[in-house]
Amino acid sequence: MDDREQIGNPRPAEDNQEAEPGPVVPSPIEPSRVVPPLVAPALVDGEEHHVDPRTVRVGRIIGFLVVLPISMVPLILFTIGWGVGGIPGSVYLGILTAWLLIISSLLLLTYRWPAARYRHLRYLVEEDGLRIRRGVFWRKVIWIPITRVQHTDVSQGPIQRKYSLGTLTVHTAGTAGASISVEGLEHGIASRLSDHLRPAHAADAN
Repeated sequence: MDDREQIGNPRPAEDNQEAEPGPVVPSPIEPSRVVPPLVAPALVDGEEHHVDPRTVRVGRIIGFLVVLPISMVPLILFTIGWGVGGIPGSVYLGILTAWLLIISSLLLLTYRWPAARYRHLRYLVEEDGLRIRRGVFWRKVIWIPITRVQHTDVSQGPIQRKYSLGTLTVHTAGTAGASISVEGLEHGIASRLSDHLRPAHAADAN
């Protein structure tokens, strides 16, 4: 008999070893969702379009920045004249009342005019040119054939740049210094219109 005592039943050697992990089976890969690239709408779609509605806000901001400083100049001058005794109090009061009426009318016009101009400004892009319809009191339709276009410009003022807007200016042949501007276009659309109206585009199309 072996002098070493065995207490209990020993576990088989293979039981003392940790079970080896089985092969890793990769989870099935879900088909990726293909996101189609954003495609800009076609310029030539046979429909009339308004300019960007943000042009209303831009027009109001520019109008207020122009009207308010200019309107303050006469008020300051009349107030100085009244302060030094050059203008009687009753006359100054009448001038102040008239100034308030005029400035109120100007501010109202400054607020409402950009919206009215926006409602009556539309453009239609065709393969051979650009048609513009505008005018609040006197309506006008302007046709710009590509064959008459000399060159185009896209400009941005500081306030237009803040709202990503631009002004497209088309210079045409036939009349000295003839140019037509369309304000309030989204800057990307203005750039595409500029490319579309260039004479080189007409040559490529032919």
